[in-house]
Amino acid sequence: MKRTKSWVLGSTILAMTLGAALTGCSKTEEGASGSPTPSAAAKVEDKYDKLPKAVSVTMYDRGAVAAEEGSYEQNRWTKWIQEQSGVQVKYVPVPRNQAQDKLNTLIASGEAPDLIWDFDRNYIGTLVSQGVVQPLDDYINQYSTVIKNYINENPDLKPLMTFDGKIYGITSKRALSGIANAGMWIRQDWLDKVGMKAPTTEEEFFAVTKAFKDKGLSGNTNAPVVSMFVWSNVISGLYGTHSTQWYLDGGKMVNSRVVDRNVGAINFERKLYENGYIDKEYLTDKNSQKMMGDWAQGKTGILIGSVGNGIDTYMKDLMKNFPDANPVPLAAFSTKYGKFGGYQETPANIYVAFNKNMKNPKAAIQYLDWMLDKGWYTLANGIENTHFKLVNGVPQVIDADKFKKEVAYAGEYAILRNDAKTFKLEDLMVKAPQDPLSQRWAKLNAEAMKTALSVPFRRDIPYSPNSPEISNVFASIEPKLIEIRTRAIVKGDITPEQALDMIRKEYKSAGGEKADQIAQEWYEKNKANFK
Repeated sequence: MKRTKSWVLGSTILAMTLGAALTGCSKTEEGASGSPTPSAAAKVEDKYDKLPKAVSVTMYDRGAVAAEEGSYEQNRWTKWIQEQSGVQVKYVPVPRNQAQDKLNTLIASGEAPDLIWDFDRNYIGTLVSQGVVQPLDDYINQYSTVIKNYINENPDLKPLMTFDGKIYGITSKRALSGIANAGMWIRQDWLDKVGMKAPTTEEEFFAVTKAFKDKGLSGNTNAPVVSMFVWSNVISGLYGTHSTQWYLDGGKMVNSRVVDRNVGAINFERKLYENGYIDKEYLTDKNSQKMMGDWAQGKTGILIGSVGNGIDTYMKDLMKNFPDANPVPLAAFSTKYGKFGGYQETPANIYVAFNKNMKNPKAAIQYLDWMLDKGWYTLANGIENTHFKLVNGVPQVIDADKFKKEVAYAGEYAILRNDAKTFKLEDLMVKAPQDPLSQRWAKLNAEAMKTALSVPFRRDIPYSPNSPEISNVFASIEPKLIEIRTRAIVKGDITPEQALDMIRKEYKSAGGEKADQIAQEWYEKNKANFK
């Protein structure tokens, strides 16, 4: 599960420019006798070879490292990485849900790690415009073999890595399982109890939720019947209002926050809230723990959230606690605005940028080359015959509990991967442990990903414009936009239409018209490169 949010640095950040990459030369070479003789061709000496092979790397802290495993900074895998990569790596954990805030603080204080990465391309673009990170073309050409070849083999990724004509963020392709993100689930056994089919329209969705509640399937008729993640990647996707997007309206760039469809998205949440279909405290449910707990305990019949292994524990708990429960994936339904899918990730995964103040970019390239070449595989799967065995070339987990404790968190270190070409959704069943519960979940998970991907997410352009002016607009009004939406959904003292009007006024007063102009100019300049 991933959230995407644009942030800006709160202060001006000074950056030093690295010196020339090559210095010095050798005056001698070994003669036939082994004694130094004058060299006909001077040997070029690389100044980075004199520095320690050391690099610091940011990483997401999701609280997944068991106490007996150590910490994100020191554990079995950090030791393994040092040994295998030949680079001394220092990890700097940042909380997943406050990652950009934490990174901004580290950057402003001059304590940011050498490698700064994020899922959000716009955030990397902000660092580019602030002069925090440096172009990577020369380092890749001079020091890399694996990354250089990977970019040549995947030319469609290069525009995503490129800012102002230069590569600033190294990325790799997502496997299909990484593209499927937002998704919905519904209890088929509950549908059977009310004699209804899975909803395909917004009207049918609310008819089903009403039937679930009236029947008291949660335990009583006053209890909520819907669990929903606090971040609304599904709802914003359904209505074509996702916060990461700019949409094209007759060739004109329009930001997601001000499109007309926001009225429908706000009204959807309002109806969930005012009818008691969802927990009254859902907006303050940190990390959606209460919502997911209700789902796992069989208290709700619809889950608006995600697909993939991020929810495996809750899905398995539901099936374990209630063997007769029959959760099935629910496809994105249509609204009066059309049929758009829940949020789906771009083909590019994580963007890895180089702090302009890093001491040894050659060591950083060595580390990333190793990671993309082979390091990622072990970090994702563990050690063969200890954590997995190969079945038809697919790594199959031997012991689910052992894997969860000793390996699951290691994937956080694999910031570059090379699995997109070979992965198939059917591999999920092979990869999973062979116990009935794990196999049942793996099959459901594959079905859910297929279902989620069956309705395309509306993405009018492959990536959004990056501009400090645009970022500043949204950073300045974001708290106000949240307040307006909360009033319309929870307090109910303004209508969705009034909320959108207020949002547009906030946007305009913060410089929205200028942001629109910049976005339009960017689109006209870059549209020829869009596929």
